[in-house]
Amino acid sequence: MSSTPSGDFYGIGLGPGDPELLTLKALRILDETDVVFVPKAGIKEESMALDIVRPLINGKTIIEKVFPMIKDQDKLKEFWLDAATAIKEELDKGKNVAFLTIGDSLTFSTYVYLLRCLKDMVPEEKIHTIPGITSFNAAASLFNIPLAQQNERIAIIPVPDDVEGLRPTLEDFDTVVLMKVAKRLDKVVALLEEMGLAETSVFASHIGLENAYATSDITTLKGSGKGYMSIIIVKKPAKR
Repeated sequence: MSSTPSGDFYGIGLGPGDPELLTLKALRILDETDVVFVPKAGIKEESMALDIVRPLINGKTIIEKVFPMIKDQDKLKEFWLDAATAIKEELDKGKNVAFLTIGDSLTFSTYVYLLRCLKDMVPEEKIHTIPGITSFNAAASLFNIPLAQQNERIAIIPVPDDVEGLRPTLEDFDTVVLMKVAKRLDKVVALLEEMGLAETSVFASHIGLENAYATSDITTLKGSGKGYMSIIIVKKPAKR
């Protein structure tokens, strides 16, 4: 008696939040998968990824997994191993499984940690990663700002606790995308003002969602508390 063939796993980047920014490939695979795993930050919290695709996955088996917003890597690994084990169980039943992640699957995504665990459990040929539109691509499009052209250099970096560490990158690159701004927003704005870069910077938060906010006047953001799920694009004037 032959065993059931293993299913395929798909890590799907959903884009920044607007369902219309899902790729055709992501939509097709969502339609073809049997089980959909979605992450959320807490047991009582809603899954943002699930909210984006809920109308598209009616009738699918949906499994929510909690990945808390903590920095302890050892504790976090326990959650990722639990999710990877649950995914493998479904794959072993012959089911095709999708895991949803906001933005692009491999750009500052917690999906990367799940991927590491799965690679130790599942054959490489059974793992498929589907890219998604990043929040900074969506933000640049919103403002019609080219992220890079000709020989321009671009840097995409998370904001460190000591924002002064951003200075060398801001000096050396033509375009700098600042990710994970969070509570450091006021200090970042102050640094950009000091360096004469505030007027050529734009800010966007919750892009693609109902509470999206964007402005090209970043000096108005001080004290706003809008740093969560936000990015800042710093664009130096084009060289002529």
